[in-house]
Amino acid sequence: MDYVSRRDFYQRRCLGAAFFLLLAYAVIVEWAVYFLSPWWSWPTLPLRNEINTRVLVVGDPQLLGLVNTAPGFFGAVELWDADRYIRKTFRRVHRFFKPHVVLFLGDVFDEAEFATDAHFGIYFKRFLSVFSDLNMAQAIIIPGDNDIGGEVTPPKKRIIRRFNRYFRSDPVVSHDKIDFVKVCYVTRSYAYRAFLRDKADHVRVVVSHLPLTPTYGSYVKDIVREIEPDLIFSGHDHLSEYIATGRANKMVEKMALRFTMDLVAARLNLSDGHVHEIQVPTCSYRMGTYNVGYGAAIIDPDRIVTYGVLWSPQRLAHLFGYLVVLTISLLLVLVAVTSPQSVLYLKIMFCRKHT
Repeated sequence: MDYVSRRDFYQRRCLGAAFFLLLAYAVIVEWAVYFLSPWWSWPTLPLRNEINTRVLVVGDPQLLGLVNTAPGFFGAVELWDADRYIRKTFRRVHRFFKPHVVLFLGDVFDEAEFATDAHFGIYFKRFLSVFSDLNMAQAIIIPGDNDIGGEVTPPKKRIIRRFNRYFRSDPVVSHDKIDFVKVCYVTRSYAYRAFLRDKADHVRVVVSHLPLTPTYGSYVKDIVREIEPDLIFSGHDHLSEYIATGRANKMVEKMALRFTMDLVAARLNLSDGHVHEIQVPTCSYRMGTYNVGYGAAIIDPDRIVTYGVLWSPQRLAHLFGYLVVLTISLLLVLVAVTSPQSVLYLKIMFCRKHT
């Protein structure tokens, strides 16, 4: 084999290896992990019982805004990838779980509290695009501090009214003997009072952005006394936890519901004398945590709740993996270009040209 053939063969192998490595990694992290995740990271849920009510819980999507995102090409890629990730994971979860009700626990947007009306309109269109599988008639959406303010400065009434114009503002939504009561700890709102009816045999579910029972201040005491909640869903902390509080002694018990491989769902008895609160993790990898996913609750007529987290692929780890694979691929290309065969060939061509 002459120098030219040896050089070409060596370069083809290095370049082919670099291309195959990039392609194989992209196929794995952009398709395979999404296809296989239900088998290795989702709990077993009783989905075939038609008399149950299936509730999908979306925590803190925080769709990125146009102000704090990097400008230019990198910012566009950042927005595109974050939106695409939530779109892909929500679509798979929604089609698998087939929920009757979808709860959004606030912080729908990342920059809505200081967004102009024009920007908010753009963000809402992106929301509809990202959650395109969602039937808005089955959605119950509450604001978080990133939507209306409240964490640093008090929320403004104009910002609250704007959020309510785009999303349903009714404080109580009922579905099949389950009352979903919206609670806004940020504003200390008591809007639910005018809509509460006799509880009778209904299950009462409080939907809150901020966790309630860990603090148990005066506002939370009012909620527990007036609403008599059986179950509370909350977000904000980007954690997956279960909190049980005794109605009589106010003793708080915590149990972490974290990423596990046993695929076992939790079962809660709503008639055991506790206020049950479930903190739902964020569904966005942009929050800096590896454990992201969607809460899935199945409420039986006999007041038993089966709950698990439908975990999403760990996008942060995959993006770091892209850097590693890209570095290795570039090294392979560099080796192909600067290999001894290539250098020797260039020397021979240089000598021939000058003789």
